Amino acid sequence: MKRLVVDIESTGLSPNIHKVLTVGLLLIDVDIEDLKIIDEKHIKVYSAYHNVDPIALSVNKINLEKHNEEALQPIDACKEIYKFISEHDLTRTPLLGHNVNFDLRFLEALHQQAKYPSIFYYESIDTISLWLSMKNLGLVPLEYKSSLKVLANFFNISYEGAHDALFDCHITAQVYYNLLRMMRENGK
Repeated sequence: MKRLVVDIESTGLSPNIHKVLTVGLLLIDVDIEDLKIIDEKHIKVYSAYHNVDPIALSVNKINLEKHNEEALQPIDACKEIYKFISEHDLTRTPLLGHNVNFDLRFLEALHQQAKYPSIFYYESIDTISLWLSMKNLGLVPLEYKSSLKVLANFFNISYEGAHDALFDCHITAQVYYNLLRMMRENGK
């Protein structure tokens, strides 16, 4: 099953106020037997210095001045996203993410800002939702939170380097693979 793992890092938590800084795209082929990385893309997006939450930059470990020296303008970032999706024929491939609606709202805002059409497929899979289902089935202790760090630790996946969009895509892909295996092993 092909899946397009998406993650973004941003200047804050609100897509109405804050901007996308980086986009991670990771194309995987996954089933309960194997997880294969097919291709990946890491896109840096230029961001003006207004409406920047310093806490977000601290979490993301992004120096905005240095970042902007290497970053693409929003229109060019959208073109790179479009190119990746088109080259791999992913217009009907479900998106996968951890709290994926957060990322999708920011990606839609990026495309609106750039006045560029978005071609992301409408179907998405959220590892948080799958994790909560596992909790409801009694397969995961109820007291466990739903952060990507908690899930990574639960499945013994390295979390070093987190809060980089592409690295988070890799963590999310591994979490998803382990969730699929957990469901299969428990007859779900």
